[in-house]
Amino acid sequence: MATLERAYLVETCSSGTHGRAICNARTHHWVADDSTGDFVGAGEYFLSGITACAVNMVERIALTDDSPVDFMEVSAEAYRDPDATPGDLSVYADVRIHFKIWGVDDDQGNYLVDTWKKR
Repeated sequence: MATLERAYLVETCSSGTHGRAICNARTHHWVADDSTGDFVGAGEYFLSGITACAVNMVERIALTDDSPVDFMEVSAEAYRDPDATPGDLSVYADVRIHFKIWGVDDDQGNYLVDTWKKR
């Protein structure tokens, strides 16, 4: 088996306030609330990680393939089925990711998104 190299380390701890966590990555700290809190929720951070990764990865693919991406927006929506597990806010029934890419035609855009999906 290959030796794995750690890419990231993120730590999160309780804050002393129910439904609020303190997150740390390197020297950066932020608050993540549950879905009823005042701060950005953990699920929103989860989705922002996916969309940030998508933007960065698609831009890298486009640069490698000489695709003329001018600008990109990626959004993500998460949906729950309240009947599946009543009261459990941690399970998503569906996550939808939407790409808007300027500077490429439809075929190039589809290629970039399909390549991202395969990785």
